[in-house]
Amino acid sequence: MSKADDKHVSERLTGQDLSFWWVDNPMQRTTMAMLMILDRSPDEQRLRQALERAIEAVPRLSQRVINAPLDITLPRWETDPTFDLDYHVRRHALTGRADLNELFRAIGPTYETPFDRSRPLWDVRVFDGLGPDGGAAMFFKLHHAVADGVGGNAIFAAMTDWERESPPSAPRLPVRKRKGSWPGQAPLVTRVWDAVWDRVDLDLGRARSVAATLWDALQDPEQIERAAQSVRSIIEAGRFDSGSPLKAKVGRARRLSGLSLPFQEVRALKQHFGGAMIDVILTIMARAIGKWHVKHHLTDVRELMTLVPVNLRKQTEWTDQVQTGNRATGILVPLPIHIKNPLTLYKEVRKRMEQKKEDPASQSAPMLAEIFSILPRQIMTWLAQGSFGDIDYIVTNVPGILVPRYLAGAEILATYPFAPVAKTSPVSIALYGYRDRLFIGIDSDETTMPDVERFQEMIRESFEELRAAVDKRQNHRRPLKRTA
Repeated sequence: MSKADDKHVSERLTGQDLSFWWVDNPMQRTTMAMLMILDRSPDEQRLRQALERAIEAVPRLSQRVINAPLDITLPRWETDPTFDLDYHVRRHALTGRADLNELFRAIGPTYETPFDRSRPLWDVRVFDGLGPDGGAAMFFKLHHAVADGVGGNAIFAAMTDWERESPPSAPRLPVRKRKGSWPGQAPLVTRVWDAVWDRVDLDLGRARSVAATLWDALQDPEQIERAAQSVRSIIEAGRFDSGSPLKAKVGRARRLSGLSLPFQEVRALKQHFGGAMIDVILTIMARAIGKWHVKHHLTDVRELMTLVPVNLRKQTEWTDQVQTGNRATGILVPLPIHIKNPLTLYKEVRKRMEQKKEDPASQSAPMLAEIFSILPRQIMTWLAQGSFGDIDYIVTNVPGILVPRYLAGAEILATYPFAPVAKTSPVSIALYGYRDRLFIGIDSDETTMPDVERFQEMIRESFEELRAAVDKRQNHRRPLKRTA
């Protein structure tokens, strides 16, 4: 029996996983994805072996969500007894121009299509015939309930190789064939009884946790003040209104696109300022979306409530200890988009991010998700959808792998990540460092942002402006090293 069969056979969804599971609807898909550009078509048998290896390392990929009868208790992850790899992996041939833009157009509807909730929540699409030299691509999409960005990175590491050819000693896992019938279910009375007892166990565990928290608070009164400060911050964020007229023009069509920046030059900006990489990234993205607003005569919008997901895992858990699920928090920062001077903008962005990192509310997302999960499903869904409705912009940066990787004999040349768009936001930005580039995946709403190509140009312009401003400030000092 493989790990995929005997690990995590039945496990409750955490509060964060549950929020992504329940909030998912046609107006608010909670899907994340990665588009990998390959130098050639991946070998079919080796690709199956690579995916089997990933499933072995990450058993969640062979599990599905089972809801409790009458929602008596929380849904659980359970191994799918009819797991069928063929259902999750499809191959396509590109036609027409078969260039990168055509590929982005081809994956858009796939990204928008909901998952079959009776199966594990991931899909792979392989596209052959990319470009004149016989390139290819693989599009891997994953429900956000399965993993966050760092968890997805662990899946990426598990399915890819350090070299093009498999080492002779590499084990070949048997490819499973499970095209069986629907599994039998226990009688309804039994399932209801089990759900009731599971709920009792869940509530007792939470009661003990609440009691321990209250005891700790009595021993350390500062915790009470931090909790009060967290509540005040959440209320303040809820009251924020960007005044963006785009909130009333939400569309349903998703458009995926991407670009890249030289990674070392972005890192050089970080080293020059002495701040964090996310500060540099947010400065570039604030300036770009500010330019876009000006172009569309939306000059009254001066700040956008921006969600910046932050990983809570230890670094050893990023790839060495493969873990899925969601272990992150979200910093909500009013991002200034009206400041034109790049250096002034950077200082303001960094100041606001430092303030938010010290804010107790910025670390409270996992705890709040667990608290909300005790509420009835309809109420929790309403609260989650309401919180997403306050978001104008999403910028997420996932630590990548800065060395070449291979997939089933094909070299991975580029990696474009994609994150969900908030319901009232025109665009979300996901970034992933791979090899010597910082790849940027753009998930945009074609109704509110029909000119995403112009927005891409604005991202490049904003990066160049920040780099030029740093060079100018250095005067006679050595300018930032540039790469081709």
